[in-house]
Amino acid sequence: MKNILTKICPFIFISSFLISCHNDVPQVSFLPDVGEVRLLFKHSEKETVGDDGEDYFYNYCPSIFIENNTQYVYYCTNKDWGNVTDFIGYREGNINKDKIEYSQENIVISPTDNTWDKTHTCDPTVIKGSFEYNDESYSYLMAYLGCVPSDCTLNETGIAVSKSPSGPWIKCNGNKIDGSPINPIVPYTDFSYNDKTWGTGQACLQSIDKAGNVLLITTVSSLGGSDVREYDFSNINDYKLKRETKLFTDGITYGSNWIGNSEIVLDEINKKFILAKPRGPFGSDGEYPNFIADTIDVYYVDASSYENPFDIFFDKDRTSSWIYVSSINQELSGYPRNHNCGIISDEYGRLYGDKQVGVAFTSSQYGSISAMSYLKTYRIFATTFDLPY
Repeated sequence: MKNILTKICPFIFISSFLISCHNDVPQVSFLPDVGEVRLLFKHSEKETVGDDGEDYFYNYCPSIFIENNTQYVYYCTNKDWGNVTDFIGYREGNINKDKIEYSQENIVISPTDNTWDKTHTCDPTVIKGSFEYNDESYSYLMAYLGCVPSDCTLNETGIAVSKSPSGPWIKCNGNKIDGSPINPIVPYTDFSYNDKTWGTGQACLQSIDKAGNVLLITTVSSLGGSDVREYDFSNINDYKLKRETKLFTDGITYGSNWIGNSEIVLDEINKKFILAKPRGPFGSDGEYPNFIADTIDVYYVDASSYENPFDIFFDKDRTSSWIYVSSINQELSGYPRNHNCGIISDEYGRLYGDKQVGVAFTSSQYGSISAMSYLKTYRIFATTFDLPY
């Protein structure tokens, strides 16, 4: 009997170990399944499903990256119940077997009195790199929208830095070595002196060299599209604007030929850029709100002919165009408004996934002219598409 047990016990042990390991394999991924629409989190636990706006809080405009198996989520929210003032919220997501558990909300950027962003701060985008500001070294850079008026005009784009994803975030409100202010990094006056324009904002950041060189894309109302800039932010007090252009729209096949409020990431392996953008014109169904999209379209463009794929944005003789992938609409999400999107990336703004793209977006219901009637339904979802190349 002893000899028999000696022979079979190792098998029993190995089998038990394999079963145990199998049970510990995570049953959920940061990328939803293709065709799945996943609510990332409720604003608070007392919400029943999140779409009824049970709380008078809104969550929208996500910027999401994954580093060291943690998901970092930045988004626009209000801090006080029923008060329409924009702050930048932050949560961490970690996988626990069959679910992703998110931390409680932390406000990481707030309006600052008597500055360029004293009224609202929103529309964040975050990347990792190597940045120096006021003789301190930082590993993370955020671009965000700030404004002084409260009537949706004269928005501007500023930057902030941090040593960790959770903060504290330091606004770069100091001066360059020549005495000029750093923030706003893209002021509305770069494009228009008309005080009725929307301005600049809704930024997208990409790390070019995983250090100090970055691509910054901002929506600019007077351009009727997006501005693209390459900066050297190695030393923010002496930053360099290296080149600038308007984002090309060749190949946009659905809706208006316009790109704004968009997100772009690089598929570094295949040297292709992925784009998620709202489809215009807005409000074509006659319902309110009529200034946000009902559909988000996903495209890609081939940059494999360039040694540095970022050169495609500045090449006036390029031959590549955007190629349509798929859409997020009411048929997919179940909501009549689908808007303010982001792409799930790694910490440098690279594609997270193997020939798949995870798109985070805001879905919401119809409402009346009263802001909270629709704002309270803004919640953040995600889905995944296969890339057709």
